[in-house]
Amino acid sequence: MPTNNSNTTTTHSSLTEDRNPVKVHLNKGDFFKGIQIVFPAISSRSTLPILGNILFEATDKGLRLSATDLEVGIRTWVKADVIVKGAITIPARIMSDFLRTLEDDRDISLEVLENNKVEIKSGRDRLNIIGLPKSDYPVLPEFEDGKSVAMPKKMVLEVLKKTHFAASTDETRYVLNGIHLIIEQGKLVTVATDGRRLAYIQRPLSENKLSIKCIIPTKAVQEILRLASSDSNSQDSLKAFFTENQASFSDGDTIILSRLIEGHFPNFEQVIPKTHEFQLRFDRNTLLSSVTRAAVGTLERGGAVKLALSKGVLRIQAAAQGRVEAESELTVAYEGTDFEIAFNPLYIIDVLKALDQPDVLFELSSPLNPGVIKAADDDAYRYVMMPMKI
Repeated sequence: MPTNNSNTTTTHSSLTEDRNPVKVHLNKGDFFKGIQIVFPAISSRSTLPILGNILFEATDKGLRLSATDLEVGIRTWVKADVIVKGAITIPARIMSDFLRTLEDDRDISLEVLENNKVEIKSGRDRLNIIGLPKSDYPVLPEFEDGKSVAMPKKMVLEVLKKTHFAASTDETRYVLNGIHLIIEQGKLVTVATDGRRLAYIQRPLSENKLSIKCIIPTKAVQEILRLASSDSNSQDSLKAFFTENQASFSDGDTIILSRLIEGHFPNFEQVIPKTHEFQLRFDRNTLLSSVTRAAVGTLERGGAVKLALSKGVLRIQAAAQGRVEAESELTVAYEGTDFEIAFNPLYIIDVLKALDQPDVLFELSSPLNPGVIKAADDDAYRYVMMPMKI
């Protein structure tokens, strides 16, 4: 995504821009909100000090804030009275901590003096801090070209919320450390898996000309979720741009920029069971409470919950190292022979928390075959879990 250009030759025009004594007036509440929006992209582990800074660009349109860790970038606009146009980067944490102590209705003056010294004033309060020039900051893509598609915020929020939790956190399986996004034939599909579970959802999309397949890293997904759930007065849809190795999502005011994960996502379609031996229907909240209750004392130890079925009854049982035993019992419409299967309780809890429908279906075949959970009224969602040894 962004690339550091600190080693490139500095042109006369960029020198002029960097030395330009930036000056803006703005409201503290607006200013601090903008900083909070881009702050998640600030790098906390980088050896490059410049990545701990926020880039401030004062233009005719207002004040644009940008931050990046070279994998994910965030940009947003802040309403400001621009007195002098220019650009500077300022250490994010110190500035944020200072502004946090001021009331939201305060007026703020930000001015860049000689030698990149930044002065932030509000009444009798003042912060002086040394910034770094824009020429040292990584170049962030503008996404003026490439494939683009508009997607309703509610749809983006739903498809990411119902799949992202199944993505792998194992860095050795990098291709699984994100969401596989597919746009084709008027459909939007997102899939995530860690090799032991898989979440899949499909939704209709008005765009039917583009064909896109990419893997968006988890960190970017978290920021897109935040953007899609924003209650700001920006657009009701997100405009997504795609290139061969980068993507961006914008609501008009804020834009999330991300590298795409290179590699081939596994063939997920062959993982989703096409048939099942029997199907159980549950009230989602009741099942969530029962599994959570039965798993007390086992969650942090990587234990399993055993689902024991007999006629009319489901017993959800768990034990941990001989010191904890818990059981929860539910009435079910089951008339078959006794059946037992075990799952990681977190796998069940995660999906039940992500779904918002009142009823869910639990499809099972054998103690060794995957189980499937889906919303009772949504045939376009599948959540597959591999069982554990009893």
